[in-house]
Amino acid sequence: MINLKNTRLLGHRGARGEALENTLAGFEHVQRLQPYGLAGIEFDVQLSADGHLIVFHDDTLQRLIGSQARLNQLSLNEIQRHMQSGHHIITLASLLTTHTPLTDFDIIELEIKTHERTNYTLLIQALIRDLLPLALPITLTSFDVELLAQLQRNKWLAPIPRGLLTRTPETTATAPNTALQLGCTQLGIYYPLLSPKIITHCHRYDLPVSAWTVNDTDVIKHLVDWNVDTIITDYPTLLLRP
Repeated sequence: MINLKNTRLLGHRGARGEALENTLAGFEHVQRLQPYGLAGIEFDVQLSADGHLIVFHDDTLQRLIGSQARLNQLSLNEIQRHMQSGHHIITLASLLTTHTPLTDFDIIELEIKTHERTNYTLLIQALIRDLLPLALPITLTSFDVELLAQLQRNKWLAPIPRGLLTRTPETTATAPNTALQLGCTQLGIYYPLLSPKIITHCHRYDLPVSAWTVNDTDVIKHLVDWNVDTIITDYPTLLLRP
């Protein structure tokens, strides 16, 4: 069991190294870890062809079932028909109508996936429709600066905390300024790019740092010593249980 001190630990896509990612079963798995110190969860959503926010990471179904079909070109029913291999697709809206295992968490990082074909108008409408009724401690995260700017301008979504994600040295160097301009309340940085200097610089601007996705215990100990605010991992059980 790692001493996390003041660093919070989140399960990545639920806990993708321990349970099927982005599923209710995976979310229930991480809920059982809360008494051991798990602060929250990270998961992804993206828009289907018929306007549903699907809890799913990849652009296509290739990795999970070997199909090259793109999620944005399929309806929810078509996606569910494809995924008949035990991976039960859920939507963001369904978390309101089911007994959700998310209500006990202090932090939920909800990454919004976009691509060159994203219809931002439909995406914003879907977020207003499905996200606002949830009343969960959600921070919306994205690599997409245009999306974050649109969230900042939207009167319904602007009050929801936002986080800028970055994964290259070039974008990380300018990320604090970009995040502040977009009204973001945190930065999510690919962990190999992190150093004590970067974390201190972000804290100087009152920007908490979320490190993703960290599965090496030695790296996690270094990040904790460097005062990183949040660590996202695939294996929370291994880190939390004695």
